[in-house]
Amino acid sequence: MTVRALPLLLVALLAAPVPVSRAQPAPEPEPFKIGFSSSENDDRDVFTVDSNGNTRTNLTRSPGSQQEPAFSLDGTKLAYADGDHIVIANADGTNPRPLNNETRPQSQPAWSPDGTMIAVVTRVPAGEGTRPIIQIHRVSDGAKTGEIPIPAHLSARDTQPDWSPDGRTIAITRRSSNITPPRPEIEVPVTELPARQGTTFDLTQVVHTSRIPPKPDVVLLIDISQSMSDELKGVQDQLGKIMEEVKTLQPETRFGVATYAGAENRDEVFRRRLELTDNVEKAVAAVKGISLVTDPFSTEVWAHALIETATREFEFRSDASKVVVIIGDEPTAEYRVTGKDSVENAIVELKRANIRTVGVDSGDERVGLNSKKQIDDIIKDPKGSLQKYVKGAGPEKIRTAILDGIKDLDVTITPVPKCDTGLTVELTPPGPVTGPSGENVRFAEKFTVAPDATAGSTLRCTIEFRLNNEQQARPGYVQTVTVQVADLVKPVVRVDDVTVQSQDGADVAVTYQASATDSQNRPLTPVCTPPSGTRFPIGVTRVTCTATDARGNTGTDTAVVTVRSTAQDGPEVWLVTPDGSSQINLSPRFGDPCRGRPGEDPAWSPDGKSLAVTQDDQICVVNADGTGARVIVRGSSAVERPRSPAWLPDGTRIVFAASDVESPPDLWTVPVQNGTPRLLTRNAGQPAVQRLPRLTVTTTATPAEVPFNGKTTIEVVVANTGFAPAPATLTVTVPEGLTGGPAGGDLGQIAPGGRKVVSGEATGVTAGEHVVTAAVGTITSRVTVKVLERTGSLSLAMSASPQPAFVGGDDVTVTFKLLNSSGSTLTDVRVVASAFGCDPECAVGTLGPDGQTEVKLTIPATQAVDRELVGVVIATGPDEDAGDNVATTRIVVKQPTLTVDQQAGPLGGVVSVQGKDFPPGAKVRLGWNPGISETPGEITTADGTFSVQMLVFHNDTEGIRQATATSVEGTRFGEVKSGDFLALPSTVQPSDFVERG
Repeated sequence: MTVRALPLLLVALLAAPVPVSRAQPAPEPEPFKIGFSSSENDDRDVFTVDSNGNTRTNLTRSPGSQQEPAFSLDGTKLAYADGDHIVIANADGTNPRPLNNETRPQSQPAWSPDGTMIAVVTRVPAGEGTRPIIQIHRVSDGAKTGEIPIPAHLSARDTQPDWSPDGRTIAITRRSSNITPPRPEIEVPVTELPARQGTTFDLTQVVHTSRIPPKPDVVLLIDISQSMSDELKGVQDQLGKIMEEVKTLQPETRFGVATYAGAENRDEVFRRRLELTDNVEKAVAAVKGISLVTDPFSTEVWAHALIETATREFEFRSDASKVVVIIGDEPTAEYRVTGKDSVENAIVELKRANIRTVGVDSGDERVGLNSKKQIDDIIKDPKGSLQKYVKGAGPEKIRTAILDGIKDLDVTITPVPKCDTGLTVELTPPGPVTGPSGENVRFAEKFTVAPDATAGSTLRCTIEFRLNNEQQARPGYVQTVTVQVADLVKPVVRVDDVTVQSQDGADVAVTYQASATDSQNRPLTPVCTPPSGTRFPIGVTRVTCTATDARGNTGTDTAVVTVRSTAQDGPEVWLVTPDGSSQINLSPRFGDPCRGRPGEDPAWSPDGKSLAVTQDDQICVVNADGTGARVIVRGSSAVERPRSPAWLPDGTRIVFAASDVESPPDLWTVPVQNGTPRLLTRNAGQPAVQRLPRLTVTTTATPAEVPFNGKTTIEVVVANTGFAPAPATLTVTVPEGLTGGPAGGDLGQIAPGGRKVVSGEATGVTAGEHVVTAAVGTITSRVTVKVLERTGSLSLAMSASPQPAFVGGDDVTVTFKLLNSSGSTLTDVRVVASAFGCDPECAVGTLGPDGQTEVKLTIPATQAVDRELVGVVIATGPDEDAGDNVATTRIVVKQPTLTVDQQAGPLGGVVSVQGKDFPPGAKVRLGWNPGISETPGEITTADGTFSVQMLVFHNDTEGIRQATATSVEGTRFGEVKSGDFLALPSTVQPSDFVERG
């Protein structure tokens, strides 16, 4: 390049057009909004943005915290948590109201697909705190209609419900641990079986009793007078071993210690040394600090000590087995301390508190603890025991005496049945039964189903086996018998619950037994779903078995298969039915790359085929059965801690929240298949999708151009291209130049993807262009109908009926139709008909614009005719087209004929008769005139012709006659006669006849 050329190049570059960057307009929002919670001005409110993240709208604007929004599937209602309460409002936040008056905290609302129910998380008391459960409430009045039960083998915390699109399943987040069930103290704790009305069945129950009473609260009451030195040292030395041995048999054991002395010893008359505790070290230390009183001549008042122990000094557990072990060597003095400290009053208080007494007597028969038989009186009721300890025998012996005393307490078992009406039980023995501890007690049980028990109902009996005068049964001592009442006709089916353990978190093949009998107790083969041998998922699954007898009667029973698994750390996704009958742990089914991770925030896809799940720093999508796991969002420096997925209505994208720990979350969207996350809006969390309708109105006219007074069909289509149903009221405006057309009105709800079509015929009555408008609310559609200028004239059309007619039948009526489309009034209108003339009524007179009339002319059917009739209409006035003033029609009147095949014949002979030009399909009667005619009688013509044989009777009238045909049914005609036929005597011979001999 030369230096001279450089300026030219610069000029050219400066003159060239410079590219301009123009902002692309945002795409039209899709028919949905995204709700979320956000903190602004120290309050948390519920907001929405459109599908592009724009038009941020605050829906709640209330003090406090409104969060966890959820929209109904039809997009018309909003639920959210306002503090500890659930609020229901219109989708725009107006008309808020509390769901119910629940006082316990509620959160995380989830709508049922039909919008009638809401699943919420309710925190219920649990120990010293609360735990979350999922309850179902009716939206209309807030009433609780159900609750997701926790399977019996689990301790669980349920949150984050999400209803499947078909309403059959709720996905939840469950944090659970396995419960080790207490060892049942009865042999058969649960029985479920069917039984017919009016029948009985027998069960056997064995009640186990422990060597030491269950859950004992044991108080050692020790005499600390000078004579009890050996015994006190023995207790101090052996108490730790005593507690350890008892706790080995009954881990929930607690021990307390108190001392007593004579009334002279003031502060030592009674003294609690150790409150009830399960801490062995603490108990041993407390006993070590006990010392004897110095007064060698104190008078023991242990009746007072028993009263103090029973009434106020120790806090016994309400469900404990209460035992007092009194260790002493003298009888009690009475009325020395309070004036009420007698053995009799001690017995009353011990009985009231249901405390049993063990006496350890280290004295002799003359002056020992029971020398006055006071202990014998005390241990009668509640039943206690008495042990002997020889002074100086050593610490081991005192330990043995105490333990033997506790172990030798007899057990009294009292069965208390409680049965629904219609079910009774008789026990043998009826109880109470008293026997040594550690032995089993057997009861025979006979159950009876009342004859009038309702077939199909469920009746229950619980039998509490109460121990030792306790007012309620202990855990493990309650038997439940459930009976499904079968009628006397249907088969009885039985299948029992099964519990198995999954070793590796996989589904488990479970076999179970099912049986069935018909009404005659004959065995049937039941069919079960799922069948025995099926691989069952972790959780609880209901099995249904049916059997059908030879008469088609069907019986049913159900059972629950429980598959336990090793408890996992962290939350898992479960699928549960609203009634809790089926509960499946879905997380163990997840494959790589989602296997083995905690799962929460489950969200159903719009088609119900997939679930999105939060897992630590990623969001996974799995199929509804847990298979097909795939990661759609991984945490990164740009998208930190993705969580809370929600599906957009088209099912191809997900909106989710993401943020670091210290920042408020933002909302992102991502395509489900191989997508890159896109920021939607800042400072927003807990996304929820509001589906919106999108109505369109389309109007067409077919044809769009019509002649004057011509007709067109106007069709209006109202379609919903959105994701929610919408009501539609159609308004159609038809201008004055058209008459008729479609009618508007209430079209009802239009479902997503649905359409409603309204059409009607309109007539163009004014020349020009006319716009028809159809509208649903502000959505409007228009179509133009063009009506051409009037070009009409006076015209004539003709028709004749019947066609054809028949001589002697109905007359022919000719109809002249006149139309004045000229737009002017015509006068002196008349019809002229050639060939047949016209009566005076053929004069019409005046015919106005668009007027029309008819003129009729009657032509008698008296003779055969086949010719064209020409009609002409004439009038005074404008007539642009004279060619349509003339019309023609054909007049046809046929004459039916009969022909015989011979002119003469003998009586007794047969004549062939042919008919022609009769009405097709008419019924005709044939005969002779004169003469007798029996056959063929009546015939039906097919195409107007026929050929039949007619008999000339041998004794009939001789001479000339004719065959006749008369009308019976169908198109009428006059009587028809054939030519003459001569009937001859049968003896007349032909002229050439020669007789032979």
